[in-house]
Amino acid sequence: MTAAAFTPPASLTAEPTLAVAAGRVLALAGTVFGLSNLFQYGVQSGLLHLHPATLGLSWPIAVTAFLVVLARLRRSGGEAGRRAAGWSRWTIGLMILAALSLLAVSFIRQDFTTMLWMTPVGLVLYGAAWTIAGVRARRGWMAGPALGVLSAAGVAASLLGSPEHYLTYAVGLFAFVLIPGAGLASARKA
Repeated sequence: MTAAAFTPPASLTAEPTLAVAAGRVLALAGTVFGLSNLFQYGVQSGLLHLHPATLGLSWPIAVTAFLVVLARLRRSGGEAGRRAAGWSRWTIGLMILAALSLLAVSFIRQDFTTMLWMTPVGLVLYGAAWTIAGVRARRGWMAGPALGVLSAAGVAASLLGSPEHYLTYAVGLFAFVLIPGAGLASARKA
């Protein structure tokens, strides 16, 4: 037997396309941050009998888990993986900037309920990302997740202050980030 008999087909060893790499990142974000919001909902609604102080742990844990797996996807994804991870880091940066801006407004107003707006703001940022990706890639189907996640932002805004706004965030992430991201990750073409 020759070594060529043990060489895997090129389709199994080829680097992922940008769409596949971006889909992997979206599926990761939808999963990690969707689960984090389900945890927030569970504590806020009383379904999980945990002290509210545990809520302060969910975002640092979620962001750390996301960044650790993102680094792995970046290393294993070739050039496309590096580009998708770079965009994702920019998006995380925008989310942190939005949170810090809301925190500053909260301090100025001496009203920390302003921080609840991070839920619809986060969903709007995903909607903007889908819109930009759809225009750049010339893929009309991406308007569907963009409109869906923007609609979820509207629903979340109408539920501010209730535990259900975290549930809305989770459902929006699962439906309009995780599922389309998984579809991109498993497709050969976008």
